[in-house]
Amino acid sequence: MEIYVTASREQQLLFRQIVDDAARRASAMLALPHEAARLRAVSHQGLTPIDQLELSPLAEDQLLAAALRLYPGAARPRAMVAALRRHFTTPPGWLAVEAQRRAAWGDVAGRGLPIERAAQCAADIERRLKGVRANVSVKLRAYADLYADLWCDPRIAAPASVRREMLALVSALQARCAAMADEERAP
Repeated sequence: MEIYVTASREQQLLFRQIVDDAARRASAMLALPHEAARLRAVSHQGLTPIDQLELSPLAEDQLLAAALRLYPGAARPRAMVAALRRHFTTPPGWLAVEAQRRAAWGDVAGRGLPIERAAQCAADIERRLKGVRANVSVKLRAYADLYADLWCDPRIAAPASVRREMLALVSALQARCAAMADEERAP
């Protein structure tokens, strides 16, 4: 069973890792009986903790929010992993993808893309990858490819403003990859 994304094997492996990690985290968060209610309780800001995750441009946060929405209460980690993988196995419908694209692009003329925030987020992702001794250039490319698919994916509940940031993150990650390639070629 492959998780549906459109690009490289590296992207497929990265997405599977993020899906599995999100499902395990969600399972741990929901293990205590009162946590399910707390995660769905509206704060004084008018948002639940799940809503707050959906305001993050990070794929890890978006998939954690999706996992928390899939299960209303406690579940074994394996069951949660299977459910989240199933959720992302079927490709999204083209009409739903197009609706997300149009919603995100709808205000680009007025607000533009949040390039600076995306560049900071890309630098944070790169820093995190350097800390785990990964092949940073390959992983950054996989993240760029993942965000190219994820920003308009209707299977996550990100609002249009966050989707614009995720779209900007594609370019920011690709720029980091290009800069790393230039550094490697320089004498």
